[in-house]
Amino acid sequence: MTADEAAIQDIVNQLETAWNAQDSVAFAAPFAEDANFIHLFGGQLDGRPAIEASHRHIFGTIYKGSHVRFTIRNIRLLRSDVAIAFTRAQVSFDDGNAARQVEARPTLVVAKEQGTWEIVAFQNTRISEMPAAAQAASALAT
Repeated sequence: MTADEAAIQDIVNQLETAWNAQDSVAFAAPFAEDANFIHLFGGQLDGRPAIEASHRHIFGTIYKGSHVRFTIRNIRLLRSDVAIAFTRAQVSFDDGNAARQVEARPTLVVAKEQGTWEIVAFQNTRISEMPAAAQAASALAT
């Protein structure tokens, strides 16, 4: 693992640690001031303050007491200062009396600014059952 890949892994670890501590400030910290965040339901948050406020809200409501596990699937270095990190996330939480789990594929675009990596864009896609027609089309592509 290169030093840049290790730094990007550290960012993903920081997101996981902050989420599991329900710490919205620490969760938002690795994002650029003007970062864009597409959340699981397709809404867009613009800027670190909005990312922090949104996570503060969900840590107190729907994801209160939740636990996340991030796994990096691949890091693609596009340039020496820009990379894409493809990850997988599993969020476990209680929904009333029922334990639930949501799986997603967050994709992070990270950039090195003044020697430090930061998230400039985050796209979160929920993993769900694929309709039969989409399965067929996906099979043709492989």
